[in-house]
Amino acid sequence: MTQHDRPAERIGWAPGRNVEQDAMRAALRLGAMAEGYATDLPLFPAAKSFLREFYGLDHRPTEPGREVASSGFSIDPEKARFQLVRLSRLSAELRTGLFPVGVTENDSVLAVGEEGQLLSFGLGGAWQVGDSALEGIENLIAGTAPRRLRETGHAWDVRPTAAGSPVVGAVQAALTAVYVLHHHGIYSARKLCLTLTSLRGSGAGIAQRSIRIPRGRLEETLTPITREVDEVLAAHSGGAGCEVRLEVEAGRAQAERPAGLVRFSVRFGHAAMRADDLEAGFRVGAGAHIGSLHRRVEDARLSLRQMA
Repeated sequence: MTQHDRPAERIGWAPGRNVEQDAMRAALRLGAMAEGYATDLPLFPAAKSFLREFYGLDHRPTEPGREVASSGFSIDPEKARFQLVRLSRLSAELRTGLFPVGVTENDSVLAVGEEGQLLSFGLGGAWQVGDSALEGIENLIAGTAPRRLRETGHAWDVRPTAAGSPVVGAVQAALTAVYVLHHHGIYSARKLCLTLTSLRGSGAGIAQRSIRIPRGRLEETLTPITREVDEVLAAHSGGAGCEVRLEVEAGRAQAERPAGLVRFSVRFGHAAMRADDLEAGFRVGAGAHIGSLHRRVEDARLSLRQMA
């Protein structure tokens, strides 16, 4: 692809394009409309940059797309004025700032995230169209498949430890997750949450305890945590007839976007497996599929699978 053959150039974009004056007028008018909906709509730097470069561009497909149908769109934030309340709800769900920048031909809203990524949302759900403004615009034109933004769950078996104790195996898996999450810059944790749930009836909770992770190497912290878990199990018939779950718990001071969206747990004793088998679970919220966080979370998930 030559410099003059980029898809965005075919609809009037060029490197260094700057229509800031008209773009900011449109953004300010939209901001005034948002006040009528009692909605906060801050124009953060990435949104301002996007509008300065792409405001006023329109695309009407004339060719089929590469992976999905090429999408027609209009870059004008005022055309998304009837979706401001829904945009606010999506922003809260994803735990990131969003600013509307236009609409697609099927009435989905285009919005820019705080890292400059381009998203769309409509009747078909929420999607990340591109990691950057230009990439998103060109993906729409070329018909490159977007990434669905929804909560996903991953589960895998954990190999038994040499000691053969499911408690030791569960604690080792949880501490490994603490290290991996911190190493990949997702969040740090200083506690594990132990939960015992009855397998009888409606599955009532029997016990729950927050266990502090002592400072030190994994092998040094393993013994005191294992001892504490064993004490809780001993007080409840050894955990017989229960699902035993250990979940990595982020502190309240860190309960921001990644901490609330990415959760690791390991369990044993549940009905779907033999009593001593271990299963790891990795829940990823919709907001963790956006931007640089998505890449870090995927790397962490692969690391955890390899260590299982």
